[in-house]
Amino acid sequence: MKQNMVFLRQLPTCLMIALLLIACTAAQNKEQVKQLAVTTQGSTGLFNLFLARTLRPGEVSIGLNFFHFHRDPGDLDFTLFPVSLTVGVHDRAEIFLSWEAHRRVNADAIQVNKLVPGSPLVPARLENGETAFFNDAPFLDLGFGSGPGELRTGVKLNLFSEGRAYPFSMAIQLLIKFPLSDSRSRLIRGLTNGSVETGYDLILSKSLPRGGIFTFQDGYLFASDSQTVEHRFNYGVGYQIPVGTGKVQNIGELVGSVFLDKEAPGANPKSPLDLYFGLRIWPSRHLSLSAAYNAALRRLSSNSSPFGIQSTGRSGWFFQLSYHRKINRPPSIRCLPQETVLREGDRTTIQAVIEDLDDSQLSLTWTTNGGTISQRGILAVFDSTGLEADQYRVTAEVADADSTASCSTKITVRSR
Repeated sequence: MKQNMVFLRQLPTCLMIALLLIACTAAQNKEQVKQLAVTTQGSTGLFNLFLARTLRPGEVSIGLNFFHFHRDPGDLDFTLFPVSLTVGVHDRAEIFLSWEAHRRVNADAIQVNKLVPGSPLVPARLENGETAFFNDAPFLDLGFGSGPGELRTGVKLNLFSEGRAYPFSMAIQLLIKFPLSDSRSRLIRGLTNGSVETGYDLILSKSLPRGGIFTFQDGYLFASDSQTVEHRFNYGVGYQIPVGTGKVQNIGELVGSVFLDKEAPGANPKSPLDLYFGLRIWPSRHLSLSAAYNAALRRLSSNSSPFGIQSTGRSGWFFQLSYHRKINRPPSIRCLPQETVLREGDRTTIQAVIEDLDDSQLSLTWTTNGGTISQRGILAVFDSTGLEADQYRVTAEVADADSTASCSTKITVRSR
């Protein structure tokens, strides 16, 4: 088991080197997910889960988050206020940061004030005296704690994007989580676990009909203080489905953790599993509002608990306000006429070849300074009936929400 853990610790470094080489030699394909938003943990995605796509260079996403949830043992009540930031630095890479600006922990069944000032720190105990604690607050010694929490940062690298060559998108994410301070007062208030945790996530995303997306991820987080804080395996699946015009998105997530190497007695008696279900609304291109209900699906019940303590709460909530600085890439267009020299009364077809790296909603308009023109999608039929012998111009203009591009074709009409 220890050999496997050593291998898993070395794997992120090897993968990072290989992926950086890939990222420097290729460009990301057309985007299938237009409205990337920051998660509570910094990287772009849903509420907590990540997407394999990345922001474009220069794009920024900032989120103000609130979420409330419960953990075993002792019915720990967590309320977090993370501030998350993601910046696109390459077509295939983004860096992210998430800081718990405020953490509040309420412990309903943890034995409080068990430590004498100056005595060594010991893992948290329940009211009946048994040692039992949760990974994020292992030394809790107060019934209530509040203050700034921990910091998480890292980089997400897009390996490849869904398109003709690949049936799905894939990314890997390297991260580090550490306390801003591991002082005794912060440890006993449950504001930090005092350990630096490093790890990685593997992310797979697949587009769904009508602009939806499905995502899956798993990864490891390794603790530097493995005598008390446990390593953990994280996993999750989620979806995002647009509703109506796409400005409202229905999002669902199933997120869980499995704690490894239970060396410390009483540590993490139940690995958590959470369900999130809610909506993300885009009132404008640069702002989004999110809200979700959270249910703790795996918990110790008062009947089955080996500690004989009260049942942990189930319900929680998630809210987010986020700002997004997006960079638009204008479309391009070329006009390909079937013929450029006509006799009066003849017709010709002109095709518009359009490229848009953003895969935006586009509008196409055809105009001419003589004759008549009928539009059939990306094709236009020019009719020279009744025209004098001269040279005429047919113009196609394509537009997205921010920019336009055009092309023209000169048609020479000769008399019969």
